[in-house]
Amino acid sequence: MSQSDRAVDQVPPQPRRPLWPIFLPFALLLVGAAAWSGFWFYAAHQADEAVADALRREAAHGRVYACGDRRIVGFPFRVELICDRLTATVPADGGPIVATAPRFMAVAQVYDPKRLIGELSGPVEITDANGGRSEMSFALAQASMLIGGKRFERTSIALTEPRLTASDSEIGSAKALQVHVRRAPGQPEGSYDLAAKVDEGTAPLLDAVSIGSGPVSLEIQAEARGLDDLRPRPTSERLKDFAAAGGRLHVALARIVRGDVAAEARGDLGLDTEGRINGGGDVVARGIDGLVKDLVGGGKKTALASLLGIGAQMLGAPAELNGEPATSYRVRIEHGKVEIGPIKVYKLPPVF
Repeated sequence: MSQSDRAVDQVPPQPRRPLWPIFLPFALLLVGAAAWSGFWFYAAHQADEAVADALRREAAHGRVYACGDRRIVGFPFRVELICDRLTATVPADGGPIVATAPRFMAVAQVYDPKRLIGELSGPVEITDANGGRSEMSFALAQASMLIGGKRFERTSIALTEPRLTASDSEIGSAKALQVHVRRAPGQPEGSYDLAAKVDEGTAPLLDAVSIGSGPVSLEIQAEARGLDDLRPRPTSERLKDFAAAGGRLHVALARIVRGDVAAEARGDLGLDTEGRINGGGDVVARGIDGLVKDLVGGGKKTALASLLGIGAQMLGAPAELNGEPATSYRVRIEHGKVEIGPIKVYKLPPVF
């Protein structure tokens, strides 16, 4: 045996490396995937049970929501509730209203189940208690909701190109519609912040109004106090409870623009137990002198109306609106009687 052969025989054998470090990451991945799958299916089951419980509670109060087919999908990171052939029956003045839609989908992330995003497919067909039919169509309808505990904290609704028709006659349409509602922070129970906006709204009824021309844009920002809840119910019942609770609507901004006509209002409104509006505020407007003249004159060519025709500024004070000359009016409403400055101009009917 050569010297080199003896050297090779004297090299100690290398120990075998264990294989488990190689397979451990894959094993952990499989365990994690199995655990996540189990968690998702548990969350989906809980979501389905929660929806079923909510539907039963709503039905007990006369608000019935039904799906032709309801299912939970979205694995692995989302929980999606899909409701095909949605039907909603809600109470209203004069009898229940039934609305149907092809599909509604609500989505929540598994790691943030209290934040919901919904999308509605149209058109929505609406039938009232007398058999009257109307239809709401839109390019896109989305909503979001944040739930804290067992109550909602805020919600937003956005419609793109909504259009409402009744018996094939157009009621109104808009480029966009947005509504936002949230519980007013730091305020008593039943207080909500409200915001709504309509871009380029049109309606045949507007053509009969000789104030401005073209589409109308509206915006409102307000806080309401004295609302028990926002679930669907007859409007008259809600307003009666609002009045009984001493509810108030504080309008931080109400703006309307139509062509060369524009107005902004701020104030505070409430209802008495007979449904009469009480409150008042300040209105800054341009291009409505003719309207003020007609209101004060009752649409007749009285001496007072002729006098006011010289300039409705006699009832207000010079002001500016968006950098243009305007008039500021002080408006007061007492038991439905509307006063502009020192003159009573109109009496509003009770709202219920």
